Amino acid sequence: MNPRPLLAAAILLLAAPAGSVLAQDAALRASPPGSVAHPRPPRTIAVSGTGKVAVPPDSASFTVGVESTARTVGAATAEVNTRMKAVLDAVAAAGVPGKDVRTVRYDVSIDRPWKDGKQQPIAGYRVSTAADVKVRDLAKLGKILDAVTTAGSNQLQSLRMERLDPKPQQLEALALAYAAAREKAKAIAIAAGVELGEFVTVSEEGIAPRPMPGLMMARSMAADASSAPVAEGELEYGARVEAVFAVK
Repeated sequence: MNPRPLLAAAILLLAAPAGSVLAQDAALRASPPGSVAHPRPPRTIAVSGTGKVAVPPDSASFTVGVESTARTVGAATAEVNTRMKAVLDAVAAAGVPGKDVRTVRYDVSIDRPWKDGKQQPIAGYRVSTAADVKVRDLAKLGKILDAVTTAGSNQLQSLRMERLDPKPQQLEALALAYAAAREKAKAIAIAAGVELGEFVTVSEEGIAPRPMPGLMMARSMAADASSAPVAEGELEYGARVEAVFAVK
């Protein structure tokens, strides 16, 4: 390195009044290139982890409805209303409280066919209605399904096995996901020859519960052998986390 620029800067610094622009400029020019120390970024390990918990359902929901077609909208409506009332009465008689029954659809449409590219005169009217039903006692599910079809329902769909309170399973899956993430971070730290520190950040990514067909158990949940057999199966609750851990 040529010492002359540094010597000249030192002379200017000594000659200039303290705090002057000349003194500051001389000080900056006196600093050799690359002498500014940059802080070293903290070392971290970023990982992800998943957790799963499988439990049997303790409740179920389904959608039950009635559909009818008639020459007049009044006739179709009257038939649907009569039959749906009988269906809802059957649900209530089976012990399902009113708070667990909710109407979700009531549709009226015109039945007007097409022929040779032309719309034909009105042939009739189609009226349909449906309600969601929650069953909190799975032992009654088979009998309730039989009761609604016997009462006049011609639409039964969307049977869903559920948990009344899935929060404990969701929290357990979340704890398992964090534990899995930390185990991954430990393995990486050991392989890298460093010591794992505390977590820096943790974020959750939700996973929707899903049925597990591979574990379905074909047993009837109704005491009466004539009732509809229903497979209980299991539900799987999952969680996923992204975690960042410090390195000591």
